[in-house]
Amino acid sequence: MKRAVLLDIKKLVLEDSPEPTCPTDGLVIQVRACAVCATDVKIYNFGHQLVQLPRVLGHEVAGIIHQVGPQMQNRFTPGQHVAVCAVVNCGRCIYCQRAVPSMCLNLRAFGYHFDGGYQEYMAVPNDAIQIGGVNILPETMPFTHASLAELLACCINGQKLSDVKLGQSMLILGAGPVGILHAQLAFAQGAGSIYLADVNPVKTALAESICKNRLTGTLKNGDPETFVKTVRDVTGNHGFDQVMVCCSAPQAQQLALECVARCGCVNLFGGLPKTSSQVLLDTNHIHYKQCRVIGTHGSSADDNQLALNLIAQNQINVAPLITETIPLTQLENALRLENTSNHRLKSVVVFPPHSNEPGP
Repeated sequence: MKRAVLLDIKKLVLEDSPEPTCPTDGLVIQVRACAVCATDVKIYNFGHQLVQLPRVLGHEVAGIIHQVGPQMQNRFTPGQHVAVCAVVNCGRCIYCQRAVPSMCLNLRAFGYHFDGGYQEYMAVPNDAIQIGGVNILPETMPFTHASLAELLACCINGQKLSDVKLGQSMLILGAGPVGILHAQLAFAQGAGSIYLADVNPVKTALAESICKNRLTGTLKNGDPETFVKTVRDVTGNHGFDQVMVCCSAPQAQQLALECVARCGCVNLFGGLPKTSSQVLLDTNHIHYKQCRVIGTHGSSADDNQLALNLIAQNQINVAPLITETIPLTQLENALRLENTSNHRLKSVVVFPPHSNEPGP
């Protein structure tokens, strides 16, 4: 089989390899689609402390069950279409017991601790199955769409942590794939008004064309003073009940506290590089507005299943997010920072079907 192995920073090689051995209590998936995540881009260009090299990256995976271990034959059948949750929590630590699996003390993930989806076949260990990480897909769902469930699952986790309620207003800072998914999800949950902002007008226009009537409007995030004044104008001087910071910009985190309403919530959804993670915040906004500031990291197998259901029911439209489908041979090009552009949202690596299987 073909696989892409990251040997070192900016050093990816394509190689022929035997198919992985099927665990007696696990599965082997024939990968059909693996979406390129911004985290993959960071790992390729800068490395990651949790990734032991060499490693096959890729954690947004959908495919077909190829082999079933003897102990799993009562649960799965070869040929079933599945999506695989990126993370594998232990189910035993204090945070798993508190039903916060994304904070698991022993958290592992595909593309980090296990070889991921940038290969034709991927082994799935029993631990991933036991936490509900292998979800059966409707056969009508394209594999490319299913591969985006992982990103949507993270948004679901974020909006749950923010305690988004029916009728609330939301401001989303950052018009990339995550911001677009947050807008669609907020609309599906009955948000009262949804505004999306970005410093890049090209990205804002693209997001607006995708979200259409789900958005109440878009705002240009340029001069901070002007932006805050605009926020006050569109909210009747109240601010937004929910502010989702979906970009890696310290200035956006500072701005969010000025834009949030009394008793509202700011979600620092986008992490910052270590070199710029020390941010000066005016904490009087938190004190006098009685607002909450939270963070979001990852998702769970349950979030992944819910994301797949929302995609299957057409409540969330992921198709416009797929800018391009590429073969494995073009993966490295998609991972290079210099090839990112305003118009590229999600690249998805697709593998050709074997025998008479359907396409992606």
